[in-house]
Amino acid sequence: MGGCSGFGLGGGGSGELRGVASGNALSLDLPTRIFDSTDINTADVYLTDLPKEVWMGQGGQPFDATEVRGTLVHIRLYLRPSAGDTPIASSASSSNVRVLVLSGGELGVYAGGAFMRASGDQEDDSLSGSVSGGTLRLRRATGGFDDRLGPSTFEGSFSATRDPAQARAMARALLALSAVGTPTE
Repeated sequence: MGGCSGFGLGGGGSGELRGVASGNALSLDLPTRIFDSTDINTADVYLTDLPKEVWMGQGGQPFDATEVRGTLVHIRLYLRPSAGDTPIASSASSSNVRVLVLSGGELGVYAGGAFMRASGDQEDDSLSGSVSGGTLRLRRATGGFDDRLGPSTFEGSFSATRDPAQARAMARALLALSAVGTPTE
């Protein structure tokens, strides 16, 4: 699989999306790492190697991503874990993870839950954290997308900078690009 072995987030950390049965892994280098947060318990973290035009558009027009290869990862922290109050087990979940893969005009979106530990405060200008125990499946795809992972595990870490405008733009792009695929189940 193109881009297999590990999930590197540049200086922000490392991790992996690995097929449980296949053993294949998706290796990523995601230099753009941003987040936004509206309260102490929630945060939306976006990590990508896609060109800025994909999520910001070009001259007010949507960007044609048919020839683009890359990945957009969205991690939504929906419950900030608290020591002694939040269960930490292989079945615990405090975040949703979506991994959108673009390759040669095809796309696939893997999604599921994971446990996220955040460092710092969501009200700061930067946020870092780790994601563990993730279980993801292919949820949407175009007809020619080749799922070489199958059901997968997800682990990783990140360091992101607060940027509300780009976070909103990435959320819109993720929604629009995901809509191109059809549900897989």
